Amino acid sequence: MEKIYYDRDADLKYLKDKTKGIIGYGIQGRAQALNLRDSGVRVLIANRKDGYTKQAKKDGFKVHRIGELARKSDIILLLIPDQAHAGVYNDFIKDGIRSGSMLVVAHGYSIRFRTFKIRPDIDVCMLAPRMPGHQIRGYYLSGGGVPAFVDVVYDRTGFALKRILAVAKAAGFTKAGALRVDYKVETDLDLITEQFLVAGIVKLIHSGFKILVDDFGYPAVPTLMELYASGELAEVLKLAAKMGIGEVFQKNASPTCQFGIASSFDKVLGPGIEETAKKIIRLIKDGSFSKDLDREGKDGYPEVKKLWNKVNSRKLAQAQEWINRSFKIKEI
Repeated sequence: MEKIYYDRDADLKYLKDKTKGIIGYGIQGRAQALNLRDSGVRVLIANRKDGYTKQAKKDGFKVHRIGELARKSDIILLLIPDQAHAGVYNDFIKDGIRSGSMLVVAHGYSIRFRTFKIRPDIDVCMLAPRMPGHQIRGYYLSGGGVPAFVDVVYDRTGFALKRILAVAKAAGFTKAGALRVDYKVETDLDLITEQFLVAGIVKLIHSGFKILVDDFGYPAVPTLMELYASGELAEVLKLAAKMGIGEVFQKNASPTCQFGIASSFDKVLGPGIEETAKKIIRLIKDGSFSKDLDREGKDGYPEVKKLWNKVNSRKLAQAQEWINRSFKIKEI
């Protein structure tokens, strides 16, 4: 049976007189910092000198040096890209973090692949929200929260679970529910979803736009609208999160749409799709992807830049800009 924690399972007393340090004021850092502060938690911020630092100051935070934050904090959230974890930990946290303190990651990658060696006298936990920062902050302000995965990697103090659940409550996650998930499982599932499902969606949209516009001469704006820019697909998938991926189409799509899906389901990605998925999973589990990612990062992410240059074609970008200017769609 899966274990899920709600507000009633967490107690903010475990954060009383504790200083919470957040390293990184980006997409996740800002949302969690604001939520924690609004819940009465003392929050310190550390961030390199960039636009996020300006935003933190605008939001009323003093921005500290990372080493200073490590020395002053009882709980440290490492909310920076996975590839930066090892360098920041080794250079600024390892020697400064106090014995008995807690280090928290929002994704298990750096712990799963042991990119740095953790001191044996600190707690280490994972608190992994399942939505981006905009939603984390928005749902909190509306009195709700977004779901999260939670795990205790190392419990040196005997209070790690109680403390990480208190953090989850202060950030709003236990309003929706914090599911206990092994950090290795979270890491693998997150990477597999990105490399299989998300990669497939991006490629299908890119290929569909190119074929429809370049090969068959369809106009760019309505093509992009139909593929995704109207927001219809996003709304259907959002509804599917509540109803299930099959039922959402059964109850909301026309017979024409349903038959079109049925007639193309086994053709659109080809018979080799399962083997492709298995290959991706094996490369993640045996550490090959982690090694490739290290090389990519050291080289300045050339493959990533090549991909977005390819996907963000001039025609697509122009159509997207026109749609953004012309349609006035408000979220409901």
